[in-house]
Amino acid sequence: MDRAVQDVIKESLCGFGNDQAKIACRVQYRPNDPKYDEKIREFQGCPTVAVSKGGRIFLGWYSGGTGEPHMDNYNYLVYSDDGGKSFGAPLLVIASERERNVHALDIQLWIAPSGALWVFWVQNNAMPLTAENEYMLSARRRGGLPVVDRDGYLFPDVRHTEWCVVCEDPDAENPVFTEPRLLDIGFLRCKPLVTESGRWIFFNYDQLNGTYGYSISDDEGKSFTRHYGAEKITTSYDEAMAYQRKNKEIRMLARSESGRLAEAVSKDDGISWSRTALSEIVSPNTRFYISRTPSGRIILVNNDMAESRQRMSVWLSDDDGESFVYRKTVDDPDHFTSYPDVAFFDDKIYLTFDRERTGEKEIRLLTFTEEDVISPDTELRSKIVSKPI
Repeated sequence: MDRAVQDVIKESLCGFGNDQAKIACRVQYRPNDPKYDEKIREFQGCPTVAVSKGGRIFLGWYSGGTGEPHMDNYNYLVYSDDGGKSFGAPLLVIASERERNVHALDIQLWIAPSGALWVFWVQNNAMPLTAENEYMLSARRRGGLPVVDRDGYLFPDVRHTEWCVVCEDPDAENPVFTEPRLLDIGFLRCKPLVTESGRWIFFNYDQLNGTYGYSISDDEGKSFTRHYGAEKITTSYDEAMAYQRKNKEIRMLARSESGRLAEAVSKDDGISWSRTALSEIVSPNTRFYISRTPSGRIILVNNDMAESRQRMSVWLSDDDGESFVYRKTVDDPDHFTSYPDVAFFDDKIYLTFDRERTGEKEIRLLTFTEEDVISPDTELRSKIVSKPI
């Protein structure tokens, strides 16, 4: 095995010595710091959305520094109480910590069945780039490990740790969050699945393993067990998401480098999986969203192209995802857009995504209904929530 690949794997597994990524970055509550101001951002993207039982809309995204990854990256959470017309100052910020060489990234929001708001984020170890460690960069070319450098820092830790804080009453005037909790290793970039049995499946993936990694909780998130499923179809970023069919099978879809989503099926509530195959769903190796809507349809939001992050589209299925008869493109199909996330409230669907993380730097939000997708007379037009001027 190539030295760079071997050392990246070995050091990632042991946390590069003191494993600072297993100590939580500080969760800042309602910070008032000009370094988080919108007007100075050079990068922002990878948004996520959740809507509380009272209708409060939470949006989170990832910003700071000149791009991703960066030691100035931070996770940013805001909310709206007027249906998304306006969003206030940050409720939470979880920033990388240079003094400990810990990188914080990729916030993910989820409303649990109880109505609690879960705020997830990822941490990994970083280090100043030196002549002694720059050889690790070749692990990307020689071993497919996503080791990168930016602005004088090396990001060689491809294990990652998954963290969360939880708010039991997200509609409160002053929401209260738990202390940060280390859930597991891995990288969660999509909403979890709750199966009919009450099992929670979190697809927090592992870049050091050739199979799809995930965590299961059978006690509503009090504890988790680590699992590994079907063999991956080549990708550095699984970002798997799943839904449960009416026959109780679980269909998992994941990114691939083949121009189509990969898929595998579990018939035993997520314990074992079929052999992975390429689905018929075209996708350009980027995050997508799939779930069951409150009405019972399957919704898929995806860049409807094999090679380019354009044509953000909403698809609806009446036959458990076997086909998607209703399809509609969001905004201008030529726009470069990515990383959709979805939430539901009453009969409305809330969709967020980004447009050009270092170009236009837009965080966008679209509110629509299933009928808007089905009707030939309705256009899907999003609004800008955040854009540095």
